[in-house]
Amino acid sequence: WVCTRNKPDLTKLTMKIYLILLTFLLKINFLFLLFAGMATGANNIEFLDKQLIKTLNYGIYEVVTPKLEDDQITYAEELPFHKLDYSERTEKYFSIGTAFFINDTELMTAEHVFDLKFFSLLHDFYIRDSEGNVYPVNRINSYSTRRDMLVFDLKKYPKKFIPLQVARQVEIGDTVFSAGNAQGEGIAYRAGQVASFTPERELGEWKDIRFTSPASPGNSGGPLLNLKGKVVGLIVQKNQSENYNVAVPVAEIDNLSREKAEFLSRNVTVEMSGSEEALSKDWIFTSELPATVDDLADKAQTSLNDFWLDLFAALTEKVKDKHFPEGARFRDYLRHQTKVMGFASLEPDPNYNKWRTVGYKGEKIPISATQNVIRGMFNHGDLHVIIEKPDDISLKEFLDSPKKIMDTLLKALPFSRQIGTEKIRVTSLGDPAKQTGWQDKMGRKWQSTLWFLPYSDSFMYSHCLPYPKGVICSLDNSPASRLRVGYLGNVQDGYNEVTIGYEGEIDDWVEYFSLGDNSLPKIFANSKIIRKDNNLKLEVHDFSFDFSNDEIAGDSSLHFHLGYSNEQLLAEELLLFELYPRKGLKSHYRIQALFQPGTFSSDRYKSSWHDVINGTGDFSGKLIDKGEELAVRKAVMATKKIFPAINDPENKTLTKVFATGCYYTASADGDLEQDCDGFVQSIDFN
Repeated sequence: WVCTRNKPDLTKLTMKIYLILLTFLLKINFLFLLFAGMATGANNIEFLDKQLIKTLNYGIYEVVTPKLEDDQITYAEELPFHKLDYSERTEKYFSIGTAFFINDTELMTAEHVFDLKFFSLLHDFYIRDSEGNVYPVNRINSYSTRRDMLVFDLKKYPKKFIPLQVARQVEIGDTVFSAGNAQGEGIAYRAGQVASFTPERELGEWKDIRFTSPASPGNSGGPLLNLKGKVVGLIVQKNQSENYNVAVPVAEIDNLSREKAEFLSRNVTVEMSGSEEALSKDWIFTSELPATVDDLADKAQTSLNDFWLDLFAALTEKVKDKHFPEGARFRDYLRHQTKVMGFASLEPDPNYNKWRTVGYKGEKIPISATQNVIRGMFNHGDLHVIIEKPDDISLKEFLDSPKKIMDTLLKALPFSRQIGTEKIRVTSLGDPAKQTGWQDKMGRKWQSTLWFLPYSDSFMYSHCLPYPKGVICSLDNSPASRLRVGYLGNVQDGYNEVTIGYEGEIDDWVEYFSLGDNSLPKIFANSKIIRKDNNLKLEVHDFSFDFSNDEIAGDSSLHFHLGYSNEQLLAEELLLFELYPRKGLKSHYRIQALFQPGTFSSDRYKSSWHDVINGTGDFSGKLIDKGEELAVRKAVMATKKIFPAINDPENKTLTKVFATGCYYTASADGDLEQDCDGFVQSIDFN
């Protein structure tokens, strides 16, 4: 409005427009509700009769398994169960599914409710009625992973139960009800419709029922009912995003074998770590019925474990020409291996063109003034640790007590159990359930120790080697279901691809070598060490020496960096030895194995090898100022050895030579070349 005179009354005009619009919207809304009501009436989903539900409750039951505790496990404080909700703190069972009577002696549930192909600590199954009474499962009479169906009977039966009737015909649009143990909170009935029929996903042998009745965790194994309360399907799957759930048609019960349990897992896949190599195959297994739960589970898990190991062996055979330990590029890596302390695992790039070690020594966590745990990361297992023993027991006593080893670790690293919103620290796992001694292909003697954690249906496994002043271990905390899927076999094979470096004080090495050949790795067989005042005598696989130095003491440090032999497949070889006379000082003496470069070696390594062979550059035997340190290095040509190169098409032979090195701080004085020569002269190479 441009004019300011005779301006209309905007308030009155606005009100008139508002009233007209409101009247129009009210008429539209009335018509919408009218037609919506008519439509709802035409497509109304009916509900089950209340009396029928009471009858059905005598035929449908929860499937439960007892909650487990282990009195051996101790905690930093009392577990705060009193802070949980009433039902959670008083519940003695895990409610895991639903079952229903199909005749006067048998019930049906979904196979995956029991899932016997995977190991579990929760292997005692019961059905539970609405009053909380439980009845133990007796025998399995039909079992099929293909159809996800399981039929079983009981050791003891409810006083009153009513088998459900079956209806084999169902159509799209029919009203259906998901009946079962929804969310583990008891039997519930929820309405929906049959939405479609779709071919089952594996082989398309029948058509699954897709339905819109809500299904929740715990509904698995429950019946899909029609309006008359008859079973039209077995609920086996919930759609995660919407109510478009799956039931197997009840007619498939006719195709269940009464003689054989049928197991099938399609496309079981194993992969080669670090590469893109993989292998898949179907696992098929049958076992005679009837059978107890434990007997059938043991047979199925044994079969799956063996199948997995065979499949991995087939993959290993498939890639052996390029993989560890026979691959040509791996053999090239061995000429210039990475020096490691603690654990490190070998890993190729996806094309097997380059190898590397993965892992590092890690963080030192003090337990006391004289005891530490050193934590690192590791590809095999969840972590690796070096666990030092207490001062008041011997190394052998420590190694013979896996409980002491684990209790020591738990002092340093937080491992907790969650109760509600609180995390309560575990102080001890108690005595282990199992301990297995085994030797890898490098001749290292491992102890694998298993603890179960029943409250979480999981396990803790440690795989340990003796170490100066303690043990070096890889640890794995995983669901119990991993245990019998090739787990320990995979560990034992995979640990051949693990390199280890050892370090410790001289007094620790004296005790370590005293363990004897039954405990020590093959490379340390017949090793000896003697210290008297400032003199050190050492005998190991490749050399011995009798050396005196004013700073040698019980806390002087010895390092052995070990790797893979270039002369034979799957054997350990000394890469580097170091003696640090004075604790905390970088000055040290060194013995190192060096190898002729290969086709794929770097130019830098080839140049260094030239200096080794010709006694030039860094290997001239002269004192060289490297800024922060002074060094004397020289190849001992008397140790030069030429041998056939293993699996190397580019080079028929390989040359190896030992070099010595002496390293001093930049401020060191005296005749350092003479001091180094004294060390070199004390060495006898084998």
